[in-house]
Amino acid sequence: MSQKLHPPAVPGVPSLEDSYSWLTASLPSRLAETARALPRRLGLGTAGEGGWTDFVGLHPNRELPLYAAQEIEEDTGGLCLSPAELHRFVRAHHVGGFAWLLRDRLADGQVPADEQLMELARRYTEGWRDALAEATGDAGLTETVMADATARWRRGTAAERSDANRGTLSPAAYAGMVRDKLAWVGTPSRALLLSCGGATRLHAFREAHDLFLLGLQAVDDVIDREEDGARRGTDVPSWLGCSPGALLRVAPKLVARAADRAASAGFSWIGAWLENFAHAILAWRIDGDAVRDEVEAIGLASELEAAVLAEDGLAVGRATRVPVGA
Repeated sequence: MSQKLHPPAVPGVPSLEDSYSWLTASLPSRLAETARALPRRLGLGTAGEGGWTDFVGLHPNRELPLYAAQEIEEDTGGLCLSPAELHRFVRAHHVGGFAWLLRDRLADGQVPADEQLMELARRYTEGWRDALAEATGDAGLTETVMADATARWRRGTAAERSDANRGTLSPAAYAGMVRDKLAWVGTPSRALLLSCGGATRLHAFREAHDLFLLGLQAVDDVIDREEDGARRGTDVPSWLGCSPGALLRVAPKLVARAADRAASAGFSWIGAWLENFAHAILAWRIDGDAVRDEVEAIGLASELEAAVLAEDGLAVGRATRVPVGA
């Protein structure tokens, strides 16, 4: 397989644990134990230490900015920025994950809130701002992308609560809710593309990544349907009016379409990874009517893809500083 289908080895890229050490280095001693045990508190592992690396297994989820940094020029096939600059964007990607996983678990009630966790959430949000500002070197860009991610998360969270009360959910609404709640995942990569002058390719990268995340969320929502039923009184397949098997079969279709979208815009590294991942999950099924599930999945995947491709623009229009406790 051509080397162009794989990102280059970049020495010194921070690991998740490296980034967590950077984030927590300045915490007061009274928060040290809460920070150390946070992965376990969030349900990401059983050990008191670590847990981040085990939880984030897929390479694009760990180092998405590496894929966004691919230079499109045929004669280079390398990175659009220096290794040191890439390191800072990867760290911002990690720190955003720590901050938003905590905020999301607290908002969903999956983790009982206490004073220390609320303070950690505020401090981690401020740490994300610092990491993004260090990566971009542009305070205005940092505030704009942070405000957009925050506005989208609030909108997605509100929609989720509203839809849970209503008991039904259209494919377009589901796609919008997932994209909004997870917009923070791609924020550092989005800022990287804007910093590198890749605004014309940003939309394609975002669409590909959103289709990938939507596929992963479909799998999670099938796996979590018993837990969701206990917590909300219903589950996502029931919301959508489809079988769990059909929602599961949606995942490889969306990931394959993500691969095509990425490759068509010159992002061959993530395009190749997504193509391989789509193939790896192609055989995933659960008990049920396989033919009906497949037919239903084809239609559902098309509706979800159309919803992703139809959306454009920021949820906020200009740089607005995000309050630390927002």
